[in-house]
Amino acid sequence: MTAAAPARPAGATGPRRIASLVVRALVVVLVVAAEIELISAAGETFQAANHYSYFTILSNVFGALVMAAAIVRPIPDGLRGAAVTFLMLTGIVYNLMLRGVDVQTTAFANLALHVVVPILVVLDWLLAPPRTRLTIRHVLLWMIVPLAYLAYSLVRGPIVDWYPYPFLDPRPSGYGTVVVGALSVAVAFFAASLFVAWIGNRLGGHGSGVHRDRVTV
Repeated sequence: MTAAAPARPAGATGPRRIASLVVRALVVVLVVAAEIELISAAGETFQAANHYSYFTILSNVFGALVMAAAIVRPIPDGLRGAAVTFLMLTGIVYNLMLRGVDVQTTAFANLALHVVVPILVVLDWLLAPPRTRLTIRHVLLWMIVPLAYLAYSLVRGPIVDWYPYPFLDPRPSGYGTVVVGALSVAVAFFAASLFVAWIGNRLGGHGSGVHRDRVTV
């Protein structure tokens, strides 16, 4: 009987495998460091319920957990793709809609969680593309999370009189503005999901489309 071969990042070998491991470790370190800094900076004013109601925090913590698991063992490509998509959207939404807005983060945490970690997770997707074909079903499953988050934020907001992001807050301009902002984010998320699946399939050698029952993009 021979010993089992050590786990490798999906689709990565040799130098790319090493680079992928380094990237994944950096993601974990940066997210942990940013979380420690944010919690420490808040001190006695820290409110866990509000802190973990930011999509930035949720996506980064989820991404760090996925990257940590991927260091030691293969994980489902759909799960990795979800982390990539969530963090890509975190970076896109921040840089297009929230740059210059006070998002309650320190300078280091702001840079790490909104810029560096999203870039690193996308880089890992390129270094270690999925081994299995991603389908439109994966894309639709990934969409459940932001839609659930939007619903949660809009239901919780009036109850606690607090909203995590200005585009979700109806108090200044009403729900019409919120609907426009939410739809914009939903469309961007769907586009990002399709892109993540498409580039994963292309780099993973599974063709360039996202298929299910002959549905392609």
